[in-house]
Amino acid sequence: MVFLALLTKELRTRMRRERTIWLMIIYVLLLGAAGWLVVQTTSNTPYQPGSSITGTTLYYTLAILQFVLIIFITPAFTATAINGEKERQTFDLLLCSRLSSLALVTGKLVAGMVNALLLIASSVPLFSLLLFFGGVAPITLLIVLWLYIVTALLIGTGSLFLSIILPRPAISTAIAYVANLFWLGSPLLVMFLWYALTRQGPSGAQTNFMLSWSPFAAVVSLTPDAINTSALNFGNNVKVALWIGYSVISLFMAAIFFIVSAELARPGGYGAILRRRKMAAAPLPDVKLVPLP
Repeated sequence: MVFLALLTKELRTRMRRERTIWLMIIYVLLLGAAGWLVVQTTSNTPYQPGSSITGTTLYYTLAILQFVLIIFITPAFTATAINGEKERQTFDLLLCSRLSSLALVTGKLVAGMVNALLLIASSVPLFSLLLFFGGVAPITLLIVLWLYIVTALLIGTGSLFLSIILPRPAISTAIAYVANLFWLGSPLLVMFLWYALTRQGPSGAQTNFMLSWSPFAAVVSLTPDAINTSALNFGNNVKVALWIGYSVISLFMAAIFFIVSAELARPGGYGAILRRRKMAAAPLPDVKLVPLP
């Protein structure tokens, strides 16, 4: 009951904000404008039997653009969940309640991810238009929606972890964005270091493993042209689709972030030890003694 009370309070506070409605409107309009530009650009392409360049191009545009929007919108709702309470001096009241650390972290995470899930749900009608242009199977759209949820969960748990270990909401939000940029560029960085050390580029199988934590590579691997060449080869004819490898890695990292966040938020856990050390290391205020008359 305490968990439901916290979740209800968080959802009411977030859903009643005017910026939430405007964010959904701008989000859908941006995706719709991008899709309209793609359709207008490719509509003049000469028709070729067996090809569906409009549907494939529209899929690439909408899928990658929505990934970018999710990656840069989700931290705004989860990177200030815990340190925002500390800044408002209400975090100690939550610790003194009957709310457990697991319920506290879960409630903050679910309330923060509701916005991302609403944005994903609002884009489903736009993605359904891909079925009219062809080139993309219905199962592909379901897998893409699953990848969106997994990515939002990974970013949400990582941002929540930063909101626990960092004192200020502005600092945790900025570091969350920097970490997301590093995460997106890490496959290219690994390939560059590979080439710098070995003086030769990685093979196709090695490249697939380097791209196994990239959401963009997971989306591209779902197209018919790349589904056979982007599988993860573990030998002995054991191959795993790239989107499955990305899902497993993302869920594993999200579970680690969630467990560590719950431990740090526990009143008697390691987080309490860190808080006591910070209070002990803080300088004492300069008190000036005045003699009595």
